[in-house]
Formats: sequence, structure tokens, C-alpha cells
Amino acid sequence: MNFIDVAPEQIETISRHRYAAGVSICIPAYNEEATIEEAIRSAAATLQRSGLAGEILVLDDRSADRTWEILQRLKGSFPQLQIRRHQVNQGIAKTFTELYYWASMDLVFLNSADDQWKMQILLDMLPLMKDSDLVVARRKHKYYTLNRQLVSWLFNLLPLLMFHSKTYDAGSVKLVRREIYEIPITSTGVFAEAERIIRARRRGYRVASVDVDHFSRTSGKATGAKFSLVMEALVDLFRCWIDIVLLRR
Repeated sequence: MNFIDVAPEQIETISRHRYAAGVSICIPAYNEEATIEEAIRSAAATLQRSGLAGEILVLDDRSADRTWEILQRLKGSFPQLQIRRHQVNQGIAKTFTELYYWASMDLVFLNSADDQWKMQILLDMLPLMKDSDLVVARRKHKYYTLNRQLVSWLFNLLPLLMFHSKTYDAGSVKLVRREIYEIPITSTGVFAEAERIIRARRRGYRVASVDVDHFSRTSGKATGAKFSLVMEALVDLFRCWIDIVLLRR
């Protein structure tokens, strides 16, 4: 089921750059030796099926396993593939941000390497971009522990109460117009994904969602509900509220 949420204001154009027509598939990777090769092969196949020009950008956040070795081997087999590696682990939020700014195409598709979201959902999201600027893949079912279910519910509810803005499923896969990543944000942690949706809507960008299947993790370890990350997100949430609601920036 698809939903389109259109803000009433006229779009505030902020882009000073021209991006190439096509899609950047961005993949953060950390200790994904069991799934990274299939993720790259699936991304290349999906890009070919889309009929669009594109690139596959993978940023290894200093994996301790064979992820980087596998990426180096695959580099010669896929001309669209570009790879980078952090010298020290930076965490998921900084990895996301670096991928966004690395992207050179006018559409940016962010997906994980752990096979929880299938790459081909990009093909379901692309048609929505005719009437949207940012599409969130809303999970039909989340394979979360009770604790993480609660955290997810809270961070979907609070933006609605505090900013009167739906973020749908901000921690999920998204297809976004590249210029939206030029919008300044205050968050430095994982709440940045929700803040970007809030600020995009306030500038008149059209936000939509599409329901997608979500699969349980088969390798690696989820860290999204770590206490330190949740506290950082709460701090970012209130900083964002001050900046947007009180200071009206």
C-alpha cells in the first residue's frame, strides 16, 4: 500500500549542484562477510533492471572480518562498484552521512548489506518518484526484540507529537532526491534520518511511503537499540525541536 504526504508550502529550492540522472545505491557495511557479496550482486542486477544509469557505493566502517577483502575482489567484476574504508570505526550515522555526500546521482537509494531489505524494492519505489521527492520503505513487520520495538514506536510517535510531521519508518530504506541531503540538520546521531524527513517536508518536498517486506537478520549483530545510541537520539530530538519549533529555523 502506498501513501503520499504532500506539504502545502512551495518547495524551497536549495540545490546549487547539478547531479547526473540516475541512481546511487549506497550500502554501509560493518562485519558483513556473510552477505556483502550477494548484496553487491543484487544491487548490480537491480540497477540493470531499472534501466537507469547508476553507481554502487559501499563504505566499510572498518570491519573486523573479511568484508573489505571481499569488496576488493568484487571491485574488478562490477564497473559500477566503488568502495571506501574507514581507518577507524565511525559508527552508522557518520557512515550514512559520508555515503550521502559521496553520491553523485540525482536519486539516492540507501540499503543495508545484511539482506533484511531486498535490493529489488528499489523497483517498487522508483515509480513513486514521479509525484514524490522522498520515499520511505515502511516495514510491514519488524523482526525486533520487545525493547527495540518500543524504541522504534517511540521515535515514530515523538516527531508526530512534537513537529506534527509523519516520519513513517525513518530508520528504514529510503529513496531520496540528492538535493535533499544538502538541507542543514542539527542531529549527529541516528535521529538525523527522521530530522531530514521533517525538514524536507517543511521545505515543501513531497514525502511518500510504500509498504515492503522485511526479513530477519541472518548474520551480524543489530546495534540500533543500544542505550548510548538511544540517548544520543533523544538529545538530537530535543535539539531539533528547539531549532525548528522555538527558533523557527
